[in-house]
Amino acid sequence: MTSQLSLSLRASALQHLWTLWDRPDGQSMLHAGRHALEDLVYLEEQGLLTFHGLSSHCACVDCESIPAGGCVLESVYEDDAGKQHFLVSCEQEGIFEVSETRLYQYRPVTGDALARVLATRVQCDGVVEAIVPHRLWSLGRYGARSPLFLAREAHRQDAATVLAPLHERIKGSHGVVLVPDDLPAVGVLPANAVAVRMAQVWWWVGEMLDISTDAIDDTITGLGGNKPFVYLQPLEVPTGFTWAQVRLEFISDEDVRIWIVGEPVVRNFAELGLANARDQQPNRLWKLLREFAAYEGVYNPDHRSVLYPPVVNGNRGSLPRLSAFSPKLTTGLTQLADHLQKLFPTIPGRPFTRYDSRNHQYRAQIKLCWEPGYRQRMAREYAITV
Repeated sequence: MTSQLSLSLRASALQHLWTLWDRPDGQSMLHAGRHALEDLVYLEEQGLLTFHGLSSHCACVDCESIPAGGCVLESVYEDDAGKQHFLVSCEQEGIFEVSETRLYQYRPVTGDALARVLATRVQCDGVVEAIVPHRLWSLGRYGARSPLFLAREAHRQDAATVLAPLHERIKGSHGVVLVPDDLPAVGVLPANAVAVRMAQVWWWVGEMLDISTDAIDDTITGLGGNKPFVYLQPLEVPTGFTWAQVRLEFISDEDVRIWIVGEPVVRNFAELGLANARDQQPNRLWKLLREFAAYEGVYNPDHRSVLYPPVVNGNRGSLPRLSAFSPKLTTGLTQLADHLQKLFPTIPGRPFTRYDSRNHQYRAQIKLCWEPGYRQRMAREYAITV
């Protein structure tokens, strides 16, 4: 399953991530006094930062930089209970005590560390390699034959020189380059390579961010690499038919019975063009269609997505409104509707209605359901009635 992988980053931690990259000389340090400590600890747990002990400086409200103009650690003493106290000296504030955590310092995020984490989480094969120090990394091969890269500052004027090694490394295949900032200019990348923003790989899930490989899979498929073996074959539907006259009945995790006219036909996910580009397994749109069918074509406050859990803002409680649905669900339904229109090209209109703000629901116009025996086997997973 590629849509949700194990690395999660706090939303605020991700905002810091790109600004915390090390300078080329590698000498800069990160001080907890300048960043949210919980963010730094979280990034450290993910292998992106390295704790480097206590600093001899910190920063108070009035101090603008560390160590220049910062507060200097004057002394450390223990009280009768054995607890350590840290006293610092500031030109504006004089002598005052600070928490030990204010003195924590870390080695900054390195491109090498980020490359290793990404390669592990998206399950690349091969060895992570710094091609151009501090600017370009090879993450290995993603899927059967698509090399994956990480490029930093690929929009700068020297990007053509920095990215030049890609021409040789991607020869005979289709490559994807992850960039955390602006995309490179047109013509900088080889013709058989595409840049993907990191924002398309980090997905919001409530207050957390998860790594998703969906954008990478879609990019590779668009380039022509690792396409499913069976291509999408549109289904014949009599002229004048509407979505309400088509019924999709799931009979297993991989097969669906399609009712249009006369005897139904059975198709699997690959025959409907819904195979994952990387491993030929059912992709996220097939899983979403199957889940929508579990709820018989209705997403509402009682039938919320298992694939894409609802996002509930703490300030709004659990009110059943659009914000209570994951943005990924909204995007997924839009992409699924586009795919169904390609599958049934002669049927006019969209297979799903717009979001119903009055009843707080999404509804399918095409008939979706599970075969009774399959429904009974899967009832517990989706908390549905048999």
